[in-house]
Parts: sequence; structure tokens; C-alpha cells
Amino acid sequence: MTHPADAPAIASRGVLTTSNGNPVEDNQTSLTAGENGPVLLQDFNLIDSLAHFGRQRIPERVVHAKGAGAHGYFEVTKDISHLTCAKFLSK
Repeated sequence: MTHPADAPAIASRGVLTTSNGNPVEDNQTSLTAGENGPVLLQDFNLIDSLAHFGRQRIPERVVHAKGAGAHGYFEVTKDISHLTCAKFLSK
């Protein structure tokens, strides 16, 4: 099995392991049934990689803030019925 030409050699990256610590020879190929056959479910490294891929946290993609809340009270001081149709915001 060979790596793509632009990928660094395994020796320069250290030992590749699965989530439970078993060494992996190559993470660039999948176990298939024949040359053009389907990927097999017994390919533990692929299934393990796919299971963890969806759970990786990407900081740029955090959409919702946590733990924010408003304290105090809201007071309407002028009639703003021209801005909204909510009756509680009109005087």
C-alpha cells in the first residue's frame, strides 16, 4: 500500500493509532470486497475514523453562545408602535 505523493511518511508523523491505541499501518485506504467492491464494515479503522469525525469540535463553527441571560427589567419610555406591532411595547 502506498501513500499519496504529497503525504508525509509515517516515520515523520509517528505511529498512527486507533482510538483504543492499536497501531494502524495506513489510514489512507479502506478494506473493500474486491478492487471496485463496497467498503466492508469489518474495516475497524474506517468505522472508528468516521465515528470520531462527526464529533470533532471546530471552534470557527460554534454557533450558539452558552450561559448568557438578561437581568433587570425593560421599560418602554416612548411610544414605539411605528416600529413594532407588539402591544406590550406600545404605550
